[in-house]
Amino acid sequence: MSLQYKYGLFSIFFLLGFFSFGQESTDVIEENTNEVIDSSFYREDQIYLGVSFVGLVSDQENFNAKGLSSHFQWGVVRDFPIVPSGQLAVGLGLGMGFDRYTTNLNRIEDTQGKGIYSLNTDVTASSLFFSMQSLELPISFRWRSSSPSDYAFWRVYGGVAFQWNYRMRAELENVSLPVKSELNQIAATAHLSFGYNTWNFYLAYRLTPFFKTESLSSQTLPINITPIKVGLIFYLL
Repeated sequence: MSLQYKYGLFSIFFLLGFFSFGQESTDVIEENTNEVIDSSFYREDQIYLGVSFVGLVSDQENFNAKGLSSHFQWGVVRDFPIVPSGQLAVGLGLGMGFDRYTTNLNRIEDTQGKGIYSLNTDVTASSLFFSMQSLELPISFRWRSSSPSDYAFWRVYGGVAFQWNYRMRAELENVSLPVKSELNQIAATAHLSFGYNTWNFYLAYRLTPFFKTESLSSQTLPINITPIKVGLIFYLL
């Protein structure tokens, strides 16, 4: 297990405890009753789990996302209400993401060891896989129809997630390729989730380039890939 992988696991478990330490609320419950008599600025701290299918969009007409591309995410969100009702808030999260993309790209190296990418239009050719593991920092503006005594509610959350891709690899015909220096390690993704209670739809669009153009060979195809994620995200109190 690599040092970066260990560091990623340590960081997420350490901050998981910090973020989920107690579901803070300023609610005051009258003794011997269940009546809430003060509900200002209650929190909706949450654990989230999500799975998405990924569509890959490119500026090259013959690019093809062969097979199934997928994304899995999990983490915690710390809630910061901005109105007394608690129905508007800012969420600051920390989590992990796992991505796997399949493409019809081919990669060889030039004399300096830099990657040369091209499109393989042969439908029987092997797929080039990219896989990434990342630490994610989602920041969102949150609206919900909840109250301190109602945990089943409508929600719309939207914002930006920043990723540190601490492990990146590619594989072609069961051979691992040295692509870490060719892919952007820091990324940003716009995201939107909406739904009722635990089940919510999830949409995400990558804002930053996939490849580091300056790290590729001058002979490479000038290509960029934009992942678009569509799936489900589950929020657990």
